[in-house]
Amino acid sequence: MESQQLMRYGGLLKYEPLSCVEHNLPIKDTCVLESVSPFYGYYDVIPDIRKPLYLYLMLEGHLFTSDIMLAVNAIKHKADFPFDAVHASITFPGNDPCYCIRVRDLALYSDIEKLQELFVEEGLKMKRKQRVIQNAYGWIRLDKYFFLEPWGNGMYNDLQQKHHGYFELPGAINWDKFVALTNEVKYDTNLLYFDAARAFTFEKDKTVELVRIYRENMTKAHLEAIRDRYLKLFPAFI
Repeated sequence: MESQQLMRYGGLLKYEPLSCVEHNLPIKDTCVLESVSPFYGYYDVIPDIRKPLYLYLMLEGHLFTSDIMLAVNAIKHKADFPFDAVHASITFPGNDPCYCIRVRDLALYSDIEKLQELFVEEGLKMKRKQRVIQNAYGWIRLDKYFFLEPWGNGMYNDLQQKHHGYFELPGAINWDKFVALTNEVKYDTNLLYFDAARAFTFEKDKTVELVRIYRENMTKAHLEAIRDRYLKLFPAFI
């Protein structure tokens, strides 16, 4: 029997180190940031594994999510290389949010400039580089659609990206408490190897609070063990 598939609109929040892409790969003098250590809660514990490439094409001004979605859909019919892109913002401590396009699934660094040029053709303006950013932590907020397969008991498998799973939380939690909760979960040494981020989706008249878990080759049993530990400890952190 074919598994049920859900499409939900929502967002995701994570905190990661970022650096400017150098080597003259972006359009001259424009700002493109790269996640220095994507999913660092996982890859920093398990070193010497090739990490996925996550890029952020920084934009001038503010665009709506629909503007980015329309541009992405148009470009996918033009580009001769694979990519995935969503609307995002990055906020460094003490600064206002800066809007951008989160890009993943690029096979080659050399495609960065081509992709920027295609977005410019769609009317987007790339942000000029004003300073060099190296290993600076920032909050990354994504606005996106989630394509999910229900795994039961409030758990979901990501149908677009390998190694991603989600589970529902019983309520909202702020970022600092979420980090403290995640650290407490990892005191169980059987659950060390994962990265976590906050996520949410909109469903009819409610917001569903989620935790995004990243772990290579994650199974339903892995996700369930992590979820059970979060739910057990959650009341102490709200």
